[in-house]
Amino acid sequence: MKRHLILTLLSALLLSLPWFESFSGLLLLIAFVPLLLVEQQHTQVNKRGLWRYVALCFFVWNAATTWWIMHATVGGMLFAITANTAQMTFVFMLARWVKKKTSPPVGYTALVAFWVTWEYFYLNAEISWPWLTLGNGLAKDIALIQWYELVGTLGGSLWILLINVLLFNLLQKYSLQRKGEVQRQKSSGKWVFLFSPTAQLCLIALLIATPITYSLIRYYTYKEQGSPCHVAILQPNIDPYTEKFNKRNYHQQRNIILALADSSLTVETDYVIAPETAFEGSMWENTLAQHHIVLRLRKFCEQRPRVKFITGATTLYQYEENEKLSPTARQFQDAPYFYDIYNSALQIDTSPVVETYHKSKLVVGVEMLPYPKYLKLLNTLAINLGGTAGGLGTQPERSIFGNDSSKFKPGVAICYESIFGEYYAEYVQKGANLMFIITNDGWWRNTPGYRQHLHYASLRAIETRRSIARSANTGISAIINQRGQIEQHTDWWVRAAISGTINTNSHSTPYVRTGDAAARIASMLSILIGLYTLSITFRKKNG
Repeated sequence: MKRHLILTLLSALLLSLPWFESFSGLLLLIAFVPLLLVEQQHTQVNKRGLWRYVALCFFVWNAATTWWIMHATVGGMLFAITANTAQMTFVFMLARWVKKKTSPPVGYTALVAFWVTWEYFYLNAEISWPWLTLGNGLAKDIALIQWYELVGTLGGSLWILLINVLLFNLLQKYSLQRKGEVQRQKSSGKWVFLFSPTAQLCLIALLIATPITYSLIRYYTYKEQGSPCHVAILQPNIDPYTEKFNKRNYHQQRNIILALADSSLTVETDYVIAPETAFEGSMWENTLAQHHIVLRLRKFCEQRPRVKFITGATTLYQYEENEKLSPTARQFQDAPYFYDIYNSALQIDTSPVVETYHKSKLVVGVEMLPYPKYLKLLNTLAINLGGTAGGLGTQPERSIFGNDSSKFKPGVAICYESIFGEYYAEYVQKGANLMFIITNDGWWRNTPGYRQHLHYASLRAIETRRSIARSANTGISAIINQRGQIEQHTDWWVRAAISGTINTNSHSTPYVRTGDAAARIASMLSILIGLYTLSITFRKKNG
């Protein structure tokens, strides 16, 4: 039907707009309502084919907001859009099945619980593309989401879905009132909520106003914590497609980075931060302290003893003869030895020890293929984006730079890691009192992708109350305060460096302490709803 198509596309539009720079994420509070109307009308006439409208809605949403993946890989874009569409459609249709087998109250509760549960497991799965987690859509509305420090981004998803369901039911009740059908619906047990429209409206207003009021008060009264840390953030702007991973350019790139560092230093600078994979070449961790790049950066720091140099690099590790191999270990072509390749962050200063962190949330199909222990041979199919081909190695836990006596204890999230809230919070649990994000967003060209990635950093700042210094090779480099506010930033696709101050914080937010507790509760509720639905179905079949 034409009306159903219009409503479906309206939902897709409302879901998509928050991921564009000029639109508020509050549109998400009504985004599911048109699609729920389509579902309700299909149910009333017992019409089949709803899944086509649902799939169309989610396909348009995914395609409109993440089409820019094609600049890195067309196949990856098609897979990401198709896989996300299929999963979202399945979750929605599963909730509808529950509704048909039980009752509307259980069905709509299932939609909220199932969706949040799916987002939670998607964030923690090896095959993962959680870019469109609903709570991410509010990333630009930082003054309204300070309450993410309590429940995180998935708490935002829960809020969005709950408001949508309540608004839809309010509309339904007003519609039934006009038709004089409320009492019949109540008596037949088919009505979703037995509250009066006024009571429902008050409930919705309370659910919207309470977190927003808390957030506005928190935003305008929050005081930055801790000691100031002076940072110099580098954006070398080396084209990742034509220049960055060309071995003939490595010497020139090193000089560009050092020149930018020199130009941005002040007498107060504590850290110089260079982006993801800023340095390439055979940087073997077994002899890392003697590598010529490390020696050059250490000399840089010796001339400025206050400064520590944080940089991204591709590193390799050769296993000893009897050492246990990781699932991603690969063998030399001409020798019976094994090694791993890592997308790493290094801290270099006057000390002879080079502190190292390995990126461990890897981009599926780009830096790894899932489940390498079982699909080891398929890792050779991973796309070459980032200077290395095949599955990269990881480390089991987050780690931070510095020691117990260090005034500054930074955690370094590498690129994709900055979109995983609970994972990112592990740096803080390990003692990080400030955060650096190093990335290379030039793969996506001048599209919404790099801007979305920047705004997601604001979510992490709010959730953990940790200031962020963000260094992007291309993309946008920035300083983000503990409220999630972008205080300084570079322009897109320019060679630049910025100097500024971020503040430490040693306190843990409720979200850091509890993680995605709201999602775990939703997961338990989903199991209960599933068991209840199966029991009802079984009784009806055998009754």
